[in-house]
Order: sequence, then structure tokens, then C-alpha cells
Amino acid sequence: MRAKIERIAAGKFEYEKCPVTLSEPYVQFHVSPGSRYEGNFTLSCRRIIKGIVYASSSRMYVEHPSFHSRNARIAYVFDSRGMWGGEEVEGEFCIVTEAGEYTLPYRIQVEEHRELEEESYAYFISADPIEPLPEKMNQKPDMVVEIIDDYKEEDMTPEEAVRLTELILKSRQPTAGQLSRLKKAYHKYGGQEMLSGICSILIKNGRTDEESFFWYQRGVRMELKITNLFEYFMMSVPENYQEQLPRNLLLYFHMENTLNSKQKAFLYANIIRYQERDSDIYRQYEREIQSFMLEQLLERKLSEDLAFIYERFLVEELLTIDFAEALADIMFLRQLTCEDPRIRQVQVLYEPLQRRITVPLSGGKALVPVYTPGAVILLVDEQGNCYTSSVPYSMQRLLKEQKYVERCRELLRYHQGLYLHLCDGASRYHVITRENVENYKRILKISGLTARYKQEVRQEILQYYYANHELEELDREFFITETTYMMPKDRARFTEILILRGLYEEAWNMVKKHGYSMVRVKLLIKLAAWEIREMEYEENEFLLKLCLFVFQNYKYNESILEYLAGYYYGSRQVMEAIWKAGQEFELNVFDLEERLLSQMLFTGEFSDKAFQIFQDYHSLGGKGIVSRAYMTWLAYQDFVLGEKVPEKTYIYIEQGIAWEENLADVCGLAYLKYLSAQPQLSEHQRIRAEQMTMGYIQRRLRFGFMKELLAQLGKPQLLEDKTFVEYRTNPTHKVVIHYVVETPREKQCSYVAERLYPTETGVFVKEFTLFFGERLTWFVTETLEDGTESSTPDHSVTEGQEEELVTGTKYALLYEMARALEERDLRLLEQQMKAYGRRQFLVEQFFSLK
Repeated sequence: MRAKIERIAAGKFEYEKCPVTLSEPYVQFHVSPGSRYEGNFTLSCRRIIKGIVYASSSRMYVEHPSFHSRNARIAYVFDSRGMWGGEEVEGEFCIVTEAGEYTLPYRIQVEEHRELEEESYAYFISADPIEPLPEKMNQKPDMVVEIIDDYKEEDMTPEEAVRLTELILKSRQPTAGQLSRLKKAYHKYGGQEMLSGICSILIKNGRTDEESFFWYQRGVRMELKITNLFEYFMMSVPENYQEQLPRNLLLYFHMENTLNSKQKAFLYANIIRYQERDSDIYRQYEREIQSFMLEQLLERKLSEDLAFIYERFLVEELLTIDFAEALADIMFLRQLTCEDPRIRQVQVLYEPLQRRITVPLSGGKALVPVYTPGAVILLVDEQGNCYTSSVPYSMQRLLKEQKYVERCRELLRYHQGLYLHLCDGASRYHVITRENVENYKRILKISGLTARYKQEVRQEILQYYYANHELEELDREFFITETTYMMPKDRARFTEILILRGLYEEAWNMVKKHGYSMVRVKLLIKLAAWEIREMEYEENEFLLKLCLFVFQNYKYNESILEYLAGYYYGSRQVMEAIWKAGQEFELNVFDLEERLLSQMLFTGEFSDKAFQIFQDYHSLGGKGIVSRAYMTWLAYQDFVLGEKVPEKTYIYIEQGIAWEENLADVCGLAYLKYLSAQPQLSEHQRIRAEQMTMGYIQRRLRFGFMKELLAQLGKPQLLEDKTFVEYRTNPTHKVVIHYVVETPREKQCSYVAERLYPTETGVFVKEFTLFFGERLTWFVTETLEDGTESSTPDHSVTEGQEEELVTGTKYALLYEMARALEERDLRLLEQQMKAYGRRQFLVEQFFSLK
């Protein structure tokens, strides 16, 4: 760039710019998030040109921005790392060349976000439904009939039945046949002795099946005195037993309770169900039941019977931290029932949890924790295959957990299942309010939850405080540390939160990683200003593009403008907008003005504000190469191209000439041409104009305007004999003038063709000496570089000044003689010829060369 500016300052111009052709009018492509896209475009020109390429977006990088070539390949890289997916990035490449400034818009579509193929629920589920269970065959039990001795059932009398009972009881191990005969005898004759015998035999054989319960129940009702009768009653009672337990049994176990915990739970639950609260039985058992309940609670035991006991006796007043923790462990359990014998275990999956919960299936039942509606239940067979819907099962709630949730929350701060239920139990979507925000804060400190889930919760906590303008109340520990899984809008809001809390370093890292296009510009101003101060105004490409983004959204402050004014390179229009805003802020934009003028000179494209920028630049001390080049360019526009330039241009050129700034000839010529059109000149201007004009004439840089200027200076004789034909075009073109000079005595003359060469860049001059009455006719042909030829119309000029030439020069005398001859004033012509002869004689006598 500087080399071209130096050429311009030296008065070396390119009359015509060579157009640049881009390989494409628009850059558009798709890119996946988290990747890098490499592409390129080419620009072509008929000649070798220099230039540089700038990208407006912080995610677009030009690998080698500078070029010096006829056909330049510009490689770029778009970095989508840190982007979520679905974003759209628009910007432009600004191509600054010595052949002009060009823009190439680009539009990048980031593909929609897709979750990585992680281990998901569906991964565990078999694609093939499990085979249905075979239908149960109605099998009749084998009938075993044994006959002991000679007794026959049909002939047995009551006395024989009693003897049979005694005989059976005396045997060490009664057989099934003997027991069957005794049961039939009882059904036929009845009697306590036979019932007692049957119960005794069953107890002796350790029978606890449902058929045995039938006999134990009769024995208890008959109040038989048989050892362990009550115990075997309890051991064989069926699960679907829905009757009140006998009073004698209840009194017995109140005195001597050797039952296990399951049997006790059944006993106590039956009392609660069927005994009135003011009954003596209920009052006798009440303290015992309560004590048993608390023991079972601490052991985390739960069943249908225990659930009934908890419902009656577990009140909030009994809950301490230990009891509350145990209750929180069991109150979310559901009883799952599955009759398929091939199912061995149940797995419960929760997205927020790091692991699966596995529970073995026993007797077709299992207690599984269900904290939220999002729980996924998998049934696992013996081969490890998992099923969700192809195997039927049922779920039963045992405890009404809502009764205890609030009290448990008061006592427990970091229980995993409890707070998972509190946060996710009502819906898959979190709705944070003033009443429940503490729950979400606590869940962040609970182990066993995935980092992603905690990040989502942190994000929602931040959003809540942000929406309610209460960020100052939020401890820093609740701020997000991992933003990979955040949506673009959420990332933007989080960045805004960080800025509002004054956590600028974290916010800066966020925008560097994920971008800033969706962050409110008002807050980006604060962030950019902070980073500028942190970097002590040192140049940083990312910061510069952030400041540019803020500025182009019409939001900025003094520090951002100073930073842009100090470092921004790119579009001329943007630079002018920065300059204008800097002027409004009364900032020192000297560096920006120099860069802006330099770029205009390099590209050859100037705006309407260029002279205003130059004026301010010059007033701030800009008097170096850039200032000289711009003044030279203005002079070139005026003198060579004939363009109108600001009136004050010549004031600066005059100062430069006065200060001997070594300006190019075109500046002096444009200045002299300007003076030639002025009605009056100052003394300094007259002296300077005379010196400069004489110098140019001696160097044979002579132009038509000089005749008028010399006339003002009182020295018209220097060029009064010259008539100038000037033609302005590209100095590389071949220019030929075709002319003919006709005198009053010779009306028909042939044209003369003469090639012209530029005396100043783009100005071709041909001088003629014409006398009064002579006529000059000419036209110019121009041959372009491609061989194309063009010509101008004919032009004519007839020499014939009305005023007499009184300079006394040889030309003036001849001119006046030609006038007299044309006017046929022979007397005057004779006088003039005598005067001319005397002068000629004297010149030859006194000034002849020896």
C-alpha cells in the first residue's frame, strides 16, 4: 500500500483501473457444529495487482490475507467449534485492492444439533418381544389312597375313627395316606380330638401351606391347646387373608410374641384394620406397634402391611433426621408385580442419574424407586435382555409420599431421591419459583447426578434470578462451569448474567468459545470496555471484531470508538462511520484518518467526506507522504481529468509549495491553472506563479492556461506566439494528431499526422504558431491496448485577435503585418515592414555570433 502512495505522491498515476473479477458473487455453505470448514474463492485481473482481504465475522479466518498476483486464490476457514447447531452466520469479505474495493458476502448455515450416540435407554431394549407364557394346564392332584390295617372308610364308626386318630398320633411319622383318612373321618364325624390330631400332625410335619391354614384356623377358633398352633397359623396365613384375627391369638401374641418382622407386620396391620382404636386389644398393642414401626423404618423395610402401619402411626412429630432419611429412602418405592417366570430383575433408569438402579425380582415382586414421571422401567430376563412394554407388569404405590415430603425436606438437605422428586416429580420441565428455588440449589450439591443435569439446573437457577433481577443474591457456586450442552439462547442469557454480576473474565471466555451474536449489545459494550482496559488498549483481533459488531448495531461508547479508530482495517464505509462517530465524541482519530486516506489512495475510490477527513488530518499534523499523495491526487483530478475539486484544495497545495514539500509537477500545474482563472493575485502569488511558470516553460512543460497567467503577470510575450491543442487520455494509448494549417492565400492543404507523447501523466500537447488569419483544423485518433481505434470530431481555430499586439516581439511585428495585409492597409503594412527591417538589422549587427 505504501509503495502505491509514494508513486501517487510522485505524480505517477494509473489513468484507468483494471477491473477485478470474483469467482463467485456469494459464498454459502453448510457446516456441522464443532468442526472447521475450509473453502476458497479466486479473484482475477488483467494485470498483477496487490491487495488484502478482511473477514467481518470472528469465526471466519483468511489464511493468507495479502496477495500480489494476477489470479489470486484466497483460502478461508470457518470455525464452528463451540456452536450448538442451527445458527446462521452472515458477514462479508472486504477485498481491498489497488484496482478498487470489493465485497463478497457470505452466509453460513450451521447444521442442526444432534446428540452424540451415547448409551441411551433404547440401547438396552430388545427388539424382539418376549414369548408369551404357556397356558397353565389344569392338572388334578394325584389321589393317594392308603389303607391302614383293615379299616375301611365306608365301614368306619365314630369309635373306630377315634382309635385311628390315636394310632396315627402314636406313629413317629404319619403318612400322607393316614392324614388323608383322618381328614375324611373328621369331615364325616367331627370332634375336637380328631381336629387336634390333624393340627398336631400338620405341625409335626412343618406344614405351612394354604390347606394346612384351613386346619390351623379351625384349631384356633376351637381354642385347642396345641403347642405352636398360633405360630403355625401365622406362618401359613395366605396373603389374601381379609378377616379379623381371632381374639385368643391376639392375646397370645401380646403375651409371647416370637413372630418374625413380616408376621408381626401382618399381625399389627390386621389389628389396625379391624380393631377399634378404643378397644382393649388396640390399646394393648399400640405402643408395641409404634416401637416396631420405628425399628422397621430404620431398617428401610416396606411392604403392604408396613405401609398400612406407617400410614396410621408415622406422624411428623416422630420424624428426626435419622427417621426422615430412612423414610426418604423408602417412601418412593413402588411394588412391581410380574408373573413371567423368565424375568429375573428390574432396572430403573433416570436421565439425571449416573447409574442404573437394579432390583432383583423375588416371587414375582420387587420394590423399585420411582422418583419422577421420567423413570424408565426395564424388565431383565435370565439372558440379560431388557423389555419395556412387551412383558406385562403392574405397579402399586405403597406409601403416600406427599404426606411426608415437606417434613423430610425440612430435615434433609441433600437426599438424592427426595430432591430428584422435588425438582422433577411434578413434570419433566422445571418451573422454578421463589418457593422451590432452594430445592434446585441443594440438588447441585448431591452426588450421583450427571454433570449435564447439574449444568441444566444451574442454568435454570440463573435464568430465574436473571428474570427476577436478583443476581446479586446468588452465590458464585451456582454459576455454570460447563456450557457444552447449552442452547444458543441459553448461552447468551448466561453470558449476560455473567456480565451483570461483573464476572467479566468468565463472560469473555464464553463469547470467545461460543460467540456473541445473541447477547444483548448493551451488555456487550460493558464486556468490550472491560477487555479493552484489561489489555491496556493492545490490539486483539477477536476484541476488534467484537467492537465492530457492537458498533454496527449502533451501540458504542468512547473506549470502543477509540479502539476501533486505533486498529480497524476493512470496509471504507465502516471506517468512515467510525470516523464520523469519533468526531461526534471529539476523539483524536488521527490514525484512523491516515488509514482511511491511505486506503482511498490505494483503491482509487474516494467518498464525499474524503476532503473533510483530509482537512482534519492535516490540522492534526498530517503533513507526510499521505498528505502529499492526497493533494497530488486532487491536483490530478483537476488538471488531468478535469474533475471539480474543493475550492480549498489550492490553499493546501499553496502551503505545500511554500513549505517546499517537494510536491509533484501536477500539483504545481493545477495550482497555476487555478491562479490563471483568478481575477486578482496577491504579491506572493504573483512572485511564486512567475517563478513556477518560468521553470515549467524552461522544462518544456507548456500548456494553454499559461498564456492567460502570463498575461496577468505582465509577460504575455513568453507564449504569445503559441496555440495549444491538449488531449487527455490514458498515457499508454497511442495518440496521433491529424492537422492542417490554412493561410489566407493557401486554402487547400493536406493533413499532417503526428504522434503525440504525454508531457504530464495523461496530457498530450501539441504547440502551433499561427499568424493573423491562419486557420488550424485538427482531429485526434486514439489506439487502445487491444488495437481498437477511435477518433475525435474535427476542431478548428482561426487566429484573429481583435486587440493589437504591442509586445514588440518578432512574432508581434509579423502578426501585425499579417493583419494589415489581410485588412489591405498597405500604408500601415509599409510602416510595419520598415520597422521590422530596422530591428532585424540591429539584432544582426549587435547580437551576431562570432
